[in-house]
Amino acid sequence: MDNVSTKVLYVAGFGRSGSTILSNSLGQIGGFFSAGELNFIWKHALIENRLCGCGRPSRECPVWRSVFDEAFGGMDKVDAREMMRLQASGARTRHIPRMLTAGGRESLKGRMGKFLDASARLYEAIKSVTGSRVIVDSSKEPAYGYAMGMVPELDVRVLHLIRDPRAAAYSWLKKKAQPDSEDREFMHQKSALDSALLWDAWNAAIEALWRGPDDHLRLRYEDFVSSPKNSFERILDMLGESEAGLPLTGAQEVKLGVSHTVSGNPNRFDTGAVTLRQDHEWTKKMKPRDRNVVTGLTLPLLALYGYRAAVSPQRSAKG
Repeated sequence: MDNVSTKVLYVAGFGRSGSTILSNSLGQIGGFFSAGELNFIWKHALIENRLCGCGRPSRECPVWRSVFDEAFGGMDKVDAREMMRLQASGARTRHIPRMLTAGGRESLKGRMGKFLDASARLYEAIKSVTGSRVIVDSSKEPAYGYAMGMVPELDVRVLHLIRDPRAAAYSWLKKKAQPDSEDREFMHQKSALDSALLWDAWNAAIEALWRGPDDHLRLRYEDFVSSPKNSFERILDMLGESEAGLPLTGAQEVKLGVSHTVSGNPNRFDTGAVTLRQDHEWTKKMKPRDRNVVTGLTLPLLALYGYRAAVSPQRSAKG
């Protein structure tokens, strides 16, 4: 391991906001590695042995085997359940109020000490094994991202990714296959009410945890798919990587290679050319009652992020 901080781009935001396609697109940049949702690595990779983005079970993936060999001497040399317990003891949403005070942060750091040390070793090994300058972590959870910022060896830069809450809620309402797990045929679903409340809570938490204009970048998913070049340039500038080449093969197209993401949306398995387009399906197919529930509960942040309360149906286009 070297003495240079490991640079991490942490994608924070509510689920179903486009973090997978954004992160995997960034992973096509030379020196960038899209790791998926590393907050789930102990459970999904080590305990449940779910599929890596490359299609192999995580314990058979040569990249992750090498990472754990370097970090801990092997996949069975670290107590995954203990790591999960320690993570849950200080990096959950309920811990966010304590993260907002100096005393609370010190208390949480003491409680999670072994977990934070293990995380440093994990991220440093990812950097070493993959030869990457930037690790893209799409875990999204505000508390986990803030906890990673407590690790001295990590240089965490935060990308606050936002999507219209009605689009996100519509996605959570739909039944989606979950191909990376033998125990669950379909991904977890959320009601419109639950989606709205969580969208509010997570975005408000991100605003509270990263308050200054210089410690995070706010990006709407809709702006990303409308102008990917500008969005990528803003992200690279925040990372101090403005000289890196953009991952675009056309004005609206990226070409995805095989990834080694440990967890995330099923589209993490997609490869080949992907055209980035707006998805307006929710404006036509979402039940009015569900749409009204989400709109009413998210109104204050809707205005802050530039979304209109009243939305007319638009022609659907999937990206």
